[in-house]
Amino acid sequence: MSISTRKGDKGFTSIYTGERVPKDHIICEICGTGDEFICHLGELKHSTPQYYSVIENVQKKIFKINSFFATIGDKRESFIITDEEIKEIDKIFDEFEIQCGELKGFIIPSENILAAKADICRTICRRYERRIITYNINIKEVPGNILQYINRLSDVLYLIARLLGKNKEAI
Repeated sequence: MSISTRKGDKGFTSIYTGERVPKDHIICEICGTGDEFICHLGELKHSTPQYYSVIENVQKKIFKINSFFATIGDKRESFIITDEEIKEIDKIFDEFEIQCGELKGFIIPSENILAAKADICRTICRRYERRIITYNINIKEVPGNILQYINRLSDVLYLIARLLGKNKEAI
């Protein structure tokens, strides 16, 4: 099967459930930002084995959220973040916050290359969140657990960056 359908040559694409939308539609913005986010997370995951499983789990959740936005109708329900997944990210946040210790004031991100990679992921996560908020305000209400998960996730990535930044031997 070819990856090229040539159906997008006029600026439209098909979402998961087959509907055609313009490539600049907010759904494409969300899914494109989510895809970019997943790719950067992949780079971070392979650079930081101590966070490999956490980051891989996050990648799966972003894929799930993208599937929610690329789906229309009743099929969307299977792609909503669950209460259990919110508890999971909260637990990770709590663990990393304890490891990080008290943070005082603002910092210029990127204490080393690994911290910089985590900060790039954090900023893409924030952009992803902004795109989702645009959809939530202008198109249709987004389930609260999706909004909560993404908001918590950027905080987790901030903590990962600070923990990586403490490692003076890192590149």
